[in-house]
Amino acid sequence: MKVLAVLPMLLRLNALGADELDRLAGVADLIRLGHEVRVLTPANRFRPEAESAAFYAERGINVRLVNNPYHGVSVARLEHLAYLDGAAWEYAQAPFLRALDGVIHESRPDVLWCHGSYTWPAARHARRKYGIPSVIRSVNNEAAHLLDENGRNLAVRARTFGKLQSERAAVHESAAFAPITPVEQAFYRRFDAHKPMTVLPLRGLPDVLRPPRAAKQKSPLHVFSMGSTYNVRHNREALAFIVEQVLPAVRNAAPNEFIFHILGSKVPAPMLAYAAPDLIFDGYVPDLDAFLTDMDIALAPSLAGQGMQQKVFEPLCRGFATITSARALAGYRLRDGEHLLAAGDVRGVVNALLALRDPVWRASLAAAGNAQAHRLFDRPTLDAATQALLQQAT
Repeated sequence: MKVLAVLPMLLRLNALGADELDRLAGVADLIRLGHEVRVLTPANRFRPEAESAAFYAERGINVRLVNNPYHGVSVARLEHLAYLDGAAWEYAQAPFLRALDGVIHESRPDVLWCHGSYTWPAARHARRKYGIPSVIRSVNNEAAHLLDENGRNLAVRARTFGKLQSERAAVHESAAFAPITPVEQAFYRRFDAHKPMTVLPLRGLPDVLRPPRAAKQKSPLHVFSMGSTYNVRHNREALAFIVEQVLPAVRNAAPNEFIFHILGSKVPAPMLAYAAPDLIFDGYVPDLDAFLTDMDIALAPSLAGQGMQQKVFEPLCRGFATITSARALAGYRLRDGEHLLAAGDVRGVVNALLALRDPVWRASLAAAGNAQAHRLFDRPTLDAATQALLQQAT
């Protein structure tokens, strides 16, 4: 099948975030499954175009980069309430649509694969002008994400209205829709109860599936928390929860028995000031496999945020006993006390950590969580979801 993948701009060409890794893994999956894939994406406005082109070429991706200057003020945005979403409006502007026309004429795709619900204008254009169907893959509930990251004042609520219209348009313009979690599938079903939908998890998870880890009797235990970057509000809130609430309570309950490791870049300076022998800010870790060799427990509090948070699901895939928030499971079949430990407050996290000092319990929980992660996120399962979406669309 000929597939034209419409992707958002890559903000970084190194230290990629979970969403950026997800979209690139999705292209790799389509190619590996035997499809002929072209990619259309805005050029990175902060990097030379040749650098971006080389990035894709090194990965064997046939890409067309679009210089798409953003002009937010336009009466044309009144054509559709969903254009109140500025992220969607970028994909409705003339330079992008001209590039889309060009690639369609060159490659004659059977289907568009649009990453991010806000890319729906590309799907609309392809359907109306050429009769080409689209799969639209949701990254997260953009309206809820906006509220999580920016609060709930009047201006944010007004922007949320535009985001909701954009989410509705994404479902309407797709031939098949791919929510990232079961919870988001239920949200999108409100817009169209009969739209073909198949949940498609983070596509990089098969690459991090490992056997369950052996647990040793040792002290102190090393606890790690992953976050790609802390310039995102929900990651900052989770970090503050660990540093300002969990760590003091653990020091009081079990002094010198745990060392906490914070992974990820752009940690705010006030948080770095808390660094201590039992609180280490490891920053960006280039060789994660090697680093995790000495780790014992994953801690992934989720106080806010939408979609599928990699910091929660990757440790399960890697075979770690994991403590997280129930909300972060997003409807996936993972049970508290069987596959992981769900804790919603400081006392719950501390009690979970204290219980996991037992190496037998730690190993048992890690093995059960890892086995369930293999069932949910192995490559055959994700391949079947991808192929089903293409079949539903065409």
